[in-house]
Amino acid sequence: MAPRPPSWRYEIVMFLAVSTSFLVLFDAFSADRDTRRSAPMRPGPAPMLTTSTTDGRRRRPLLDLNGFEYVIDSGACDGPRRHTPIVVHSHVGHFERRRAIRQSYPRTVLDRLGFRHVFMVGLPSSGDLQARLLRESSRHGDVVQGNFREAYRNLTYKHAMGLTWFAKRCPRSDYMVKMDDDIAVNVFKLNAVLGRAGNRDLAGCVIAAKPIRDESNKWYVSRAEFAGDAYPPFLSGWLYAARAASVPRMLRVIGENEKYFWIDDLYVTGILAERAGLAFTDLRPDFETDPGPIHCCVHKRQRCDFLAAPTGDDDTLLQQYAEQLTRCRATNSSCDAFRKSKLHHNCLDLWKKKQPLDARMGRPSIEILNWN
Repeated sequence: MAPRPPSWRYEIVMFLAVSTSFLVLFDAFSADRDTRRSAPMRPGPAPMLTTSTTDGRRRRPLLDLNGFEYVIDSGACDGPRRHTPIVVHSHVGHFERRRAIRQSYPRTVLDRLGFRHVFMVGLPSSGDLQARLLRESSRHGDVVQGNFREAYRNLTYKHAMGLTWFAKRCPRSDYMVKMDDDIAVNVFKLNAVLGRAGNRDLAGCVIAAKPIRDESNKWYVSRAEFAGDAYPPFLSGWLYAARAASVPRMLRVIGENEKYFWIDDLYVTGILAERAGLAFTDLRPDFETDPGPIHCCVHKRQRCDFLAAPTGDDDTLLQQYAEQLTRCRATNSSCDAFRKSKLHHNCLDLWKKKQPLDARMGRPSIEILNWN
């Protein structure tokens, strides 16, 4: 592995800051802006690896949501071939973004690498959206929908649903990959990462942080929600990979009277992973913190060899990045020819100068601890 650059602390701070800005934009401009989570029916036991349907089979809870069922299910892992599902957290109204992800890499490329996208969504507030989603699911077969309301504070339900779906539906898979729908992913590098012999239970960008106790802050967490002064280390929800055996281990440690905690990546890859005794592989050097490197890859063939970066909600950029990587692979040429040259720095520096500060930085959703 190449030595970590001197500015890595700054890059991680930027990573957390930019991540939050996208969460804020998502919350502000999504079709469902109500941030209240769905009211659970009553506290119940831990989620099982089977769920209910409306055809008479038993109902199973999801966290504290006793009436959970799949409104739409997917058989993306069915068939004789072994697949690694890329479980994508997507807002139910993001039809164009899901289309962009489906079209980003040719199906032949994904099949060769063994990947399949599966989109996790909640319930919309509009019947028209639901009808459109049913048509989308019928056409592509890659949508999983739970019967909880689509809202930012319901993301933990979505995350738990994705784990439960994987544990039940993908018994032959070695890994599950989770990602957000506004992240560009290098599937060729992802395949190489999953093939590393030394991988531990969970692999991703490891974050250390502590709760914000300022009640005026949108990201305020009370001591009733989390009593400690520091969160356990957790993985960025942008992208992480979980060994198949680690998924049911996280599900099994959910307590009978579990309190719902709304920061989903922290809850799943921090709190549950700590209880389950899971170990991390830190992929921080493989992550970029803003869309600039994607621009440099697409337009200058520079800085292409990273694992994941935010798109800034630019679906076109997501597709262009995947097309560039696919083209380089098809022609057996380098997509990172100028990574160590002055041009590499010039491209990114010029991009940053053109961006408003607000486009690159947001309010941190958590308070970052000393990384030493």
